[in-house]
Amino acid sequence: MLWCMPRELDQRRLDTLRRIFASTASDVPEFVKTAVDGGYRSDTGVIALVPGEGTLYAKCDRLKQAVVESLDAGNAPNRRDESGDREMQFDSAVFYEFRIAVDGVRLFVKTVFDEDDPSDPEVRVLSVKRDDRSWS
Repeated sequence: MLWCMPRELDQRRLDTLRRIFASTASDVPEFVKTAVDGGYRSDTGVIALVPGEGTLYAKCDRLKQAVVESLDAGNAPNRRDESGDREMQFDSAVFYEFRIAVDGVRLFVKTVFDEDDPSDPEVRVLSVKRDDRSWS
């Protein structure tokens, strides 16, 4: 039996995620370096996996649009809450994992949601990988 991560059910959070990914600002959401270039791996990251020609901005924009389309279709991301660790000085965090398709390429996108300032929540895209898990 496969264990599945819980999906986000809070419509307010889903609406906030949609608003952030629908932003036309080039730095919203923020894509960390490894999400863009894959770090030391050549088979991960926006540059390697989002198909088509164009600038990095255009590829990030296509990925953002795919997330918005997925949310609009009612596909809620997986949610993982981490409580943090005071001794290791890790803050608590909420991670969202999206499974989307960009121009026919299935991708797994991991993000972290930061609501320290509820009036201006932020999302950082942490990784973009090929999603080889079978889709139902």
